[in-house]
Amino acid sequence: MNRRLLLILILLFALSLAGITFYGGPVTYLFFFLMLLLPLSDVLYVFYVTASIRMYQKTDGRDMTCSRPSDFYLTLSNEGPISFSSVRMIFYSSFSGITGLDDRTEYELPPHSSIKRSTKLICRYRGEYLVGIKELEVKDYFGLFSVKYRIKEPLSVIVAPSMVQLSELKFGEDKEDSDRDSLQNRNEPDITVREYVPGDNPRLLHHKASAVMQKPMIRELKGGEKDGILIIMESERRYTEAEKYLPAENRIIESTLALALYYVSNNIPVDVVCRTGVMNSFHVRNYQDYEGLYEIMRGFSFGEKGNTLSLLNELGCGIHAYNERMIIAVLIDYGEEERLLTEKMNVSRVPVRVYLAGREPGTGNPDISGDTEIIAVGTLLPTEEVL
Repeated sequence: MNRRLLLILILLFALSLAGITFYGGPVTYLFFFLMLLLPLSDVLYVFYVTASIRMYQKTDGRDMTCSRPSDFYLTLSNEGPISFSSVRMIFYSSFSGITGLDDRTEYELPPHSSIKRSTKLICRYRGEYLVGIKELEVKDYFGLFSVKYRIKEPLSVIVAPSMVQLSELKFGEDKEDSDRDSLQNRNEPDITVREYVPGDNPRLLHHKASAVMQKPMIRELKGGEKDGILIIMESERRYTEAEKYLPAENRIIESTLALALYYVSNNIPVDVVCRTGVMNSFHVRNYQDYEGLYEIMRGFSFGEKGNTLSLLNELGCGIHAYNERMIIAVLIDYGEEERLLTEKMNVSRVPVRVYLAGREPGTGNPDISGDTEIIAVGTLLPTEEVL
């Protein structure tokens, strides 16, 4: 707002009012009505611009991929006989960006003219949301005030997650390799744990597992090698505002997909589990399986609170987790309840690694508590830089 000009107009209007009050005369009244009509015409002008301006925007379809530029077309037109002095476009900037355009730029459009732009739109997060131009801001000729109004037909897009190819894992690679070697080179048979039933050999009692589970647990001997990776994926929506849950959910999906692709590229079988009412398990043994997992993650819907703790508890109380070479949990948060449940899963000394989307990378990362390795990945840095 031009405050100096506004003060001048207020002062002139006060002088014209004083003139007709104390002096009168045609010149004084003409000056008074001029000062009265000037702001009124300014207001009418702004409403005329908002009613006559035309804005068109489009993309090449609704389906996009996270962080991949897509074509974006924009046209701003003045189809009337009066010039537009100042029009500014305001973007949906939280989840996307438009290259080559600045929402601080004010455009002036002569009569029967238009501004056309062909540029790129980049969506930051997986999901369905609005992109492009959110509002138009119109100012009057004197810059005294402005009016904003929302676009009636905003652009809605469906964004697929990025497919991140990792050449190596940033954290914990040495720890995982040593675990892999010890499992491949050992001479003893694999040990899994199940609940004791009458008739079992008491000498096979697993004391640590029994203490954790609060019931007798028996070692079950098998000759096969543990060679799989279990990935536990957060599946609950912990926030209500899209500005919070979209970045976190995008990091969880991208991290899960990147880890699955890394392991299957190294010929290591992967099981991805999550809970959406019931426990879902996706077996990834080759690239075809991975493509199927990717398609599922494109439209995956995060559910109600409590899904993740329920899933961790179910895995910790069963024998499924004990048959894996390593357990990876991709979560938003890691509190006391999550810690206790992951301890249940490593009673057979199965290493557990937790990636946290709710904590940004910082000093002291990663943390190791027992057999659980905790790595902060946050939501700000690219996935390939934090995994």
